[in-house]
Amino acid sequence: MRAFTAVSAGAIKVIKKVSGSFYSLEKLHRLVDGYRQVFNIGGRSLLLIQEDGQRYLLENRCPHAGHPLHDSTYENGSLRCPLHGIQFHLESGLALNVENFPVDKCLMFFRLSYRDNEIGVML
Repeated sequence: MRAFTAVSAGAIKVIKKVSGSFYSLEKLHRLVDGYRQVFNIGGRSLLLIQEDGQRYLLENRCPHAGHPLHDSTYENGSLRCPLHGIQFHLESGLALNVENFPVDKCLMFFRLSYRDNEIGVML
């Protein structure tokens, strides 16, 4: 189990639009397993993570109670919310360890975009 640690000392980065609707988040060479960073884009808090060579951009809030997920732990492909311990599968976003958890209350993901040597999001 690994706790999230932001590469840039945990500071929230406020992101501005680069061009069109592309928002640059990070240089590709900085992304390694264990990477965690919170970005504020247009008043929305997003969490960029990399685990097991996979990159994910998700809303930085637990779909159960709205608690920030940047302090979650990662284990076996899932995130565990620090507030109530609910585990969410990183591929599907679904809750794993709660019976009858509403399917519509899953992690909210955003599609990552690549431009030159940067990773970002189109919004």
